[in-house]
Amino acid sequence: MKIRNLAALILIGLFIMTSCSVESEIGNLASLDDRMTSSVTPPLISETTPTVTSVPSNTPTKTTTPKATQTEVPPTITPTLWVLSSFTSSLLYPNVVPVSYIDDTCAYLENRWGEGKSEPGTIVVPIMFHSILKPGREVTDSSQITMAYFEYFMQYAEKMGFETVTVDELAGFLEENEAIPERSMILILDDRRPGTVELFLPYLEEHDWTLTLAWPTTDATDEELWSRMEGLAESGRLDIQSHGHDHIYIQDYTPLEEIEEEIYKPIEVIQEHFGTTPTALVWPGGNFTELAIEMAHEAGFALGFTAYSQGPLMFNWIPLGEIERDVDDPLMVLPRYWSSEAHLALEKAVAIGEAARQAAEEAKAEELLYYSLFCQPSEGE
Repeated sequence: MKIRNLAALILIGLFIMTSCSVESEIGNLASLDDRMTSSVTPPLISETTPTVTSVPSNTPTKTTTPKATQTEVPPTITPTLWVLSSFTSSLLYPNVVPVSYIDDTCAYLENRWGEGKSEPGTIVVPIMFHSILKPGREVTDSSQITMAYFEYFMQYAEKMGFETVTVDELAGFLEENEAIPERSMILILDDRRPGTVELFLPYLEEHDWTLTLAWPTTDATDEELWSRMEGLAESGRLDIQSHGHDHIYIQDYTPLEEIEEEIYKPIEVIQEHFGTTPTALVWPGGNFTELAIEMAHEAGFALGFTAYSQGPLMFNWIPLGEIERDVDDPLMVLPRYWSSEAHLALEKAVAIGEAARQAAEEAKAEELLYYSLFCQPSEGE
């Protein structure tokens, strides 16, 4: 544990002497302040009145005035904020850095250790799917997987204990560490692929899972396709989100009116056909700009997904490459694994989550001490 000055070090020593163990829940920390306050207050020095000795009457009397007794006042010890340790993983690619996004340390710790929250080490693995080839067809690019691999992955995910989450559940987890399964994944199917949706449905029904649809709302969608998709959505297994309107790859040179249509138009179309409002924007081609992100916020989107395969998601921990870090808005540039490496993504995510859990246990006492020192309300507040 790194403490930046002597005063904080003294407090930690006193904390150890007066507490047999660190309370496991933030709600029990209030008594900690009282114990620490009493332990740093020394007893007052007792006041003593000197005795005046009488002398014969013919001897001039000399009166001795007692000196005023002074009470020692203990020094005020003010702890200094220090930087909490952070977790990283050697399993990330060399150019990928885990980024935090919650500036208020007290709010972060309250949600990290509070009652009813997700346990440290809880992971979410975003995986994007495109084409699932029929038996006999060969894979020709990284967006395709065979039917055999698809079936293997779905069975493997269930065997490893993974559950799916929706976009809204993911947002609640990332923003406030709301409780989700410790091994979670969000399965995202890009583009207009009703036949592929139908391949997922038996697994969704069997395991009580959901499939997130990254749906382009292009005007080229005919009524027959709309009707088919609306029927599939009635299953309750589809979490329908935006994938742009005409699937335009947004660049710095993309005209403003085209960006506006890509971001705003899908909202009204999805509301019209599915009766829901999208809260995530799956960037077409994974492309984004700072202007587009700003506009997405204005439109009400909470999350955005790229096509970068960087790692799993944890509370206040998003692995990002340099391009994503430059926009300084982690929740709008979330990474996604490609389906061609889906089972490896699960294995890597489990290893990272377990290491994060162990690191959290090691840091728990320090973090709860920080919370008790700097995040508890003062008397009278």
